[in-house]
Amino acid sequence: QDLHLTLDRTLQYIAEKELAEAVGQTRSVGGTVVILEPASGKILAMASQPDYNPNAVGKYRPSEWRNRTICDSFEPGSTFKPFLLASVLEEGVVSRKIKTNCEKGRYQVGGKTIRDHKPYGVLTLDEMLKYSSNIGFAKLGKKLEREKFHNYLRAFGFGQQTGIDLPGEVIGTLHPPSRWFEIDLAAISFGQGVTVTPLQLATATAAIANGGLMMQPYLVERIVDGSGLEQGNQEPHARNRVISEKTARQVREMMVGVVEPGGTGTRAAVPGYRVGGKTGTAQKVDPVTGGYSVDKRVASFVGFVPAERPAMVILVTLDEPKGKTYGGVIAAPVFSKVAAQALRYLNIPPSEAIQVATLPEAEPLEIPNIEVAAPELAGDGLQMPDFSGMSYRQVLQTMERQGLNLKLSGSGKVVKQSPRAGRRIRYNSEAWVKFGA
Repeated sequence: QDLHLTLDRTLQYIAEKELAEAVGQTRSVGGTVVILEPASGKILAMASQPDYNPNAVGKYRPSEWRNRTICDSFEPGSTFKPFLLASVLEEGVVSRKIKTNCEKGRYQVGGKTIRDHKPYGVLTLDEMLKYSSNIGFAKLGKKLEREKFHNYLRAFGFGQQTGIDLPGEVIGTLHPPSRWFEIDLAAISFGQGVTVTPLQLATATAAIANGGLMMQPYLVERIVDGSGLEQGNQEPHARNRVISEKTARQVREMMVGVVEPGGTGTRAAVPGYRVGGKTGTAQKVDPVTGGYSVDKRVASFVGFVPAERPAMVILVTLDEPKGKTYGGVIAAPVFSKVAAQALRYLNIPPSEAIQVATLPEAEPLEIPNIEVAAPELAGDGLQMPDFSGMSYRQVLQTMERQGLNLKLSGSGKVVKQSPRAGRRIRYNSEAWVKFGA
């Protein structure tokens, strides 16, 4: 029987390529990228590093066979904050206009000191998310209290399997609220003391992106037997509504602020598109001491694009990077690169003028190397290469190198293309490559 997957091999190629490059550059021990369609729950790409060659599986240890997007869990850190924000807005315990005293960067809870990375004073909800104030979110968690917060986290899918049609999925860690002391409530409010899988985090973010619905993520779309008869199929299925469309829209708008100038996620920006997202940098637990490691962290970024009508949720994690470890510094640029190429491939037009400018940021900014394919918008268009006889991978490499956006179909070697080699690809005209035996 044939399995027809939701995976898009072009998006899968982009995810694998950018993840492998990022893991190498940051000297991480591993990493993941998930691309998910928020309206349906379809997994469009699922990449894990380090990977292995399934044709030579005996050369690898069993621990290297695992799919880290569902088999590994980590403390999400600040990527967890949008879910508390959605919960308090949905419950009406705060309004978006409320201002919170962030205590100049130091705050005592249960005999422990909570710190912010900068000494913030009074902040609005938007600013608390934009600047990622741990103290502000600890105070929000206290307003919501244990039981309600736990209920929302369960509704967002944490502490349980997503039900993805793959083996080996872990549930992460979400202790019952009866075991939460005052400091636990505060820590969980900014993503410590709880663990999640990359797929759980992407699926929960999709609920904010799609208007409040928890969609069932899935990978197998159809099963077809040898005679071409369909033996089974899956269709989009909403498990529950976790927040209202109004609340989801408010949180999306606030997550856009994270990527705008001054936010912690400016390096996730994609020229011409509005992006919403959240950065995360979480310490790992030292298995020897039982406390937090001094130098081992997971850097992450989760976001959606275009923000006004999200077509994709993209999650990036980098495990134990060396040197720079902040999610906004090393994970956000990976999101930007993946999103820029994916948007071009999916023919999603930009909604804003593309401006080349250096964005101000609290941390030193390294502009990600993003190809915008601006030449397609000017003159008579790009020139169509000669793809005759090329493999799928060779075509993708040529497209990336020349900034082309082509429709690909079939499998095998290139048998046909339009326009012909050497002709101009005019703006808004169809350009495609067909593969065959």
